[in-house]
Amino acid sequence: MDSITTKRPVLIYDDKCSSCTVFAKYAFEYSRGQINCIGHYSKEGQKLRKFIFPPNYNEIEMFWIITSNHAYGGRSGLLPLLGFIIRSILKTNKSSNWNFAGYCSDSQMCRDKKFQIKRLYNLLKHGKKLNIKYTKTIND
Repeated sequence: MDSITTKRPVLIYDDKCSSCTVFAKYAFEYSRGQINCIGHYSKEGQKLRKFIFPPNYNEIEMFWIITSNHAYGGRSGLLPLLGFIIRSILKTNKSSNWNFAGYCSDSQMCRDKKFQIKRLYNLLKHGKKLNIKYTKTIND
């Protein structure tokens, strides 16, 4: 990631959860590659989280759609995500494939139906929107 200011939106998702990874794969696929998908726990995701969110903020409780000036979390991110998907369908070009981690840190928990229902409930229950002011870039 050269600079935090990107022309494409970014989806930050829980890359230690199989359901969340599947959600991100579908978002990437249906957006025709127009949304960058970054896991919360990847190096890029950790840098991005430190850059965007205030200290001591619990941003890993939900997925986030990051645009040039806003961060939409959970339920608040569903409408912007849908808008990006619709716009990308109207475009004819498709970006290259994205490499998703094919694992879950606790595979037994990730396959548990109660856990998946709880994640879906939390996704629909919680929603946040933050304004972002890009004043710096992320350096490696």
